Amino acid sequence: MYYSVENDRCEVNFTFGVSHAKDVGFVHNLWTSYYRNLTQYLEEGQNKASVFLADRISAAGADKMIFMDFEELIASGRLDPAWITNPDYRYFILVSLGVLKTATPATFKWTLTNMKAPSPYGDSNVTGQVVVKLAGCPQGKYGAYCDKNCSCKNTARCHGFNGACLCAPGWKGVACDLPTPAVAIDVRPEGNMYITGNVSLQCRPVHVNVSSMTWWFRSSRNNSSKVFIQTSPNFSISPILPDTNGMYTCEAGTSDGQTLETNYVLEVTECPPGLYGERCDRPCNCLHNVGCDRWTGCVCEAGWTGSTCNISCPSGRFGTNCEQPCRCENGAECNPFNGTCICPPDLTGKYCEGKQRSPVYRAHKTSLYFTILVFFVPVVVVIFACIRRKRKLLKEQLQQRVHEDLQPLGVNQHLNFAASLVPWERDPQYLTLGELIGIGTFGHVVEGTLQIPGELPVRVAIKTVNPEVNQANVRADFCREMDTLVHLFDESLHKQNDEKVMHPNIIQLYGVVTLSDPKRIILEFAPHGDLQTYLTRLRENTNAVNWATLLGFAVDVSKALRELERVKIVHRDVAARNVVITDQMVAKLSDFGLARDVYTNTVYERTNHHGRDELLPLKWMALESLRDGSYTCQSDVWAFGVMLWEIASLGEEPRFPGPFRPDCCQMVNILRQGNRLEKPEKCSIDLYRLMCQCWCDVRDHRPTAAQLEERLADLVEEMEDAVQADDAVDHRVVVWETTV
Repeated sequence: MYYSVENDRCEVNFTFGVSHAKDVGFVHNLWTSYYRNLTQYLEEGQNKASVFLADRISAAGADKMIFMDFEELIASGRLDPAWITNPDYRYFILVSLGVLKTATPATFKWTLTNMKAPSPYGDSNVTGQVVVKLAGCPQGKYGAYCDKNCSCKNTARCHGFNGACLCAPGWKGVACDLPTPAVAIDVRPEGNMYITGNVSLQCRPVHVNVSSMTWWFRSSRNNSSKVFIQTSPNFSISPILPDTNGMYTCEAGTSDGQTLETNYVLEVTECPPGLYGERCDRPCNCLHNVGCDRWTGCVCEAGWTGSTCNISCPSGRFGTNCEQPCRCENGAECNPFNGTCICPPDLTGKYCEGKQRSPVYRAHKTSLYFTILVFFVPVVVVIFACIRRKRKLLKEQLQQRVHEDLQPLGVNQHLNFAASLVPWERDPQYLTLGELIGIGTFGHVVEGTLQIPGELPVRVAIKTVNPEVNQANVRADFCREMDTLVHLFDESLHKQNDEKVMHPNIIQLYGVVTLSDPKRIILEFAPHGDLQTYLTRLRENTNAVNWATLLGFAVDVSKALRELERVKIVHRDVAARNVVITDQMVAKLSDFGLARDVYTNTVYERTNHHGRDELLPLKWMALESLRDGSYTCQSDVWAFGVMLWEIASLGEEPRFPGPFRPDCCQMVNILRQGNRLEKPEKCSIDLYRLMCQCWCDVRDHRPTAAQLEERLADLVEEMEDAVQADDAVDHRVVVWETTV
């Protein structure tokens, strides 16, 4: 089989060369019976597949049923070169899947039947599958299926979702068809850049005559003023080093006395493949095809350790770098990769904690159970029937409510969570509403008290959707947040007083109100508010800032991300505004759906995303999320890096080169050019390195939540040790500013 892919048209073509005697006989019978083409729709919808036969010796134009003659087939590039010179390949079967329409990554399974002819060889079915990965729309196209034509001109780029034009330098207007004076910087190479590599910058005027050009540079490693470089338009950086990262400015003087300028931010933080270190001069030599971290070298997979991942975990240890102790009992060994206990025949249980029972004991135990069942089953059945009827009625009410909220969006797969809400449903009369905490267009949050009869009152935060809101996506977000929190509780491994509790770094759910309006989510109350507000208040007295405490909050959030990664949930909006601080000074991740409007909407940009009008936190979003709408645990790590930047800057809003509030297309362009957030003034180089690792273009190269937790914990420990050693209050700031 030979295949070709035409990405610009989303087409996939397969060619089967027929050489075996039996196959040749069958295809020849089809050919002479004029079974030469077939079109069939795939099960996935309107995606269409076709099968054509081609004959090596048929002349061009001899038969209109022929898909293409042999020479045209060669020119099309659809033949394996080995088939062309081998006359045993008489016939060729061409399968064309046409245009594969999908707005998300998908697998198309197809079976082409009905290729039947009167033949002793029987029928023929062509079966296979194609995995489609999204690479964005081809040039000049946009829309969910890339089926709309862009109106952009003069090399302007078209937004993949809504068709908005991103003008090239020197052009403006809706279609980028109006010239305007400007200067532009051309960068070579355009692809990935690495430390020790080279880059060339060329400053060129567009629609303007210039009399002078000057290059300036401002380093990203300190806050020094810009430095003069040269006056010629071309400038090269060789080699690229950490010291050469920063903002390069081309300043042009025009013939009419005006000054035009443009900036290019060079922020190269990765070593060439196979190297690591401050200046990328140390070889990795990693085994087992694992990744190599810029600063620490080989990133071993679970079950391996050592500088090159060449040492398997010793007995009693498992996991990444063999850091986790086995929890197996009675001397049992554990799997070095995942810690699963390997029990000998005489032991049983998850941790090999129990002995296998003898047959006599099991028989006695079975007899006892039977006696108990005879006496108590009738009573239990009656009680269970009553409870089941009550739960069924409640479940039906919840399903109807969920269906009303989600059906306009087609989110029918969430209907099954109605049953999981039954234990969480609360009577509104148990709630006492208090002071307003936050308000937005679609809802508000108030402090309150939950008083369930027979239980102690609990101070809570009550999140409410305005009853008059009719927008389907708002109601769906509300249901999605309930669903996520219930699922996180159900999957939690944490216990308190032998009862299951939520992960200690995820906001606690106390209940929901869905059977009456307004609908509410009842959450744990955090008296210190959200982290972003907490950081902003600290700006008033920076001498009192305890950086170790702030980084401790980041450690807490990394633990929450580790839990989300374990249960395979993506938050999509990790940011300081969505972290709350409890009275025990513990940070907890919150806001799994509606909070983007409740607290603030100034950092969100309204975007029509896959047919939905959404508010997106563009400055916190990973490149693949902006470009493709792809959200993973690794994209949460990117946002976590931005949250670290917020902590280091004491709650400032992230600021990239270019527009202060860029749209989606502008953000993609900014990030593709290698631009990243600059190092905050009082941020250590170690912490900034960690941020930059979170912002790696290749998402699989970003640190995991577990690695973030470990590295941040080390930084906190170093800072606390330094404070204790010098016993000086202000030393915390000094340590934070240390650079190497």
